[in-house]
Amino acid sequence: AAGAGLASSASAFAALTLAACAAAGLDLPQWQISRLARRGSGSACRSVPDGFVEWNACDEDDCSYGRTLAPADHWDLSDVIAVVETGHKATGSSQGHLLAATSPLHQARVAAVPSLLERCKSAVLQRDFAALTPLVEQDALAMSAVMMTSTPSLIYWMPATLAVIQAVESWRADGLPVAFTIDAGPNVHCLCPAQSAAQVRQQLAVMSGVKDVLVSGVGGPARLIDQNSG
Repeated sequence: AAGAGLASSASAFAALTLAACAAAGLDLPQWQISRLARRGSGSACRSVPDGFVEWNACDEDDCSYGRTLAPADHWDLSDVIAVVETGHKATGSSQGHLLAATSPLHQARVAAVPSLLERCKSAVLQRDFAALTPLVEQDALAMSAVMMTSTPSLIYWMPATLAVIQAVESWRADGLPVAFTIDAGPNVHCLCPAQSAAQVRQQLAVMSGVKDVLVSGVGGPARLIDQNSG
């Protein structure tokens, strides 16, 4: 569902940029396609390259793009998404970004990002899920805190959002490797090793307030589909 916190703008602008470049006969390197996709949606630059992707932190247009940190087959993780709301957000991500600076917590979150990112990269490269878990959860909660304390406040969470977060924490305490993260929306992404995805999906599916459960693996690069192939 578009506008529901499921990165629809990221995937859409990555696809649109690649298709537009091909239609225009532009044979651009991947980093330039990523850079162009970023102009439509910041997160789209990360949807162009393969696997685990880092968005280069840069104030200049030419160096702000996504690059592969590790290929898709580096680590077999799953994203099990608890869909608690499919309707379009009343306040879109672009408008939400503009409000972030009105939060008294915004500067603190920005200051913490470099250290958090380095530790996150290390956990991914070492395939250390126990180390990755508190990092992704801390950043998700920090982002939500900024939105909740902006002026006006943006509260995307639904009752089921919090219920899923609490369930994930309970399951992890019982030994199930799973972590939560949240985009700018009410739906909860439950990250886990692929071998645990079926169990996480099953437990989410029976929760009150969870309307659907989607499962995704680590994505490959944006690519053109030959309409004449099959």
